[in-house]
Amino acid sequence: MDNSFKFLKGAKMIHPTTGITLEYLDKSNAVCFVLFNETREKVILVKQFRPGSNSEMLEIIAGLIDKGEDPLTAAFRELREETGYEKEDVTDFEELPYGLYVSPGYTTENLYFFSARLKSDDITPKELRLDHGEDLVVEWIDVKDILEKSNDMKTILGVTYFSKNSKFIK
Repeated sequence: MDNSFKFLKGAKMIHPTTGITLEYLDKSNAVCFVLFNETREKVILVKQFRPGSNSEMLEIIAGLIDKGEDPLTAAFRELREETGYEKEDVTDFEELPYGLYVSPGYTTENLYFFSARLKSDDITPKELRLDHGEDLVVEWIDVKDILEKSNDMKTILGVTYFSKNSKFIK
């Protein structure tokens, strides 16, 4: 088995005040997308195997930002790839104004959060465009059940934030 990494690169730096050596992962930034149904009562999640949990997990749409790609373009690319929905299918687009560090103690990765809702629940998604090796299942779940259905931090944060703080929710 080849032990070289494709997406992760180990790095070291000297702590600015203590002089100790710090180890961290130099990793690409990523995006995630919270897609609500027309009434904002449901959210689309993808079920896929994750090595960190050694299990299948339900998560919001997410993926790495490709070299030279801006976060917004990456977000709509991931939406299309993982759900079959396109930019033209959604409305009430929102975003956090900056990326959030995933875990600044050990990685450089920033995660950019986006949200929208379907213009109509009658829209039929196109065929998925999964990356090589991706194996996922798309599921709509009730927003009120998010804590029972997922234990993924970006999913809980994204769904909760955009549900409670949306300028479109009264």
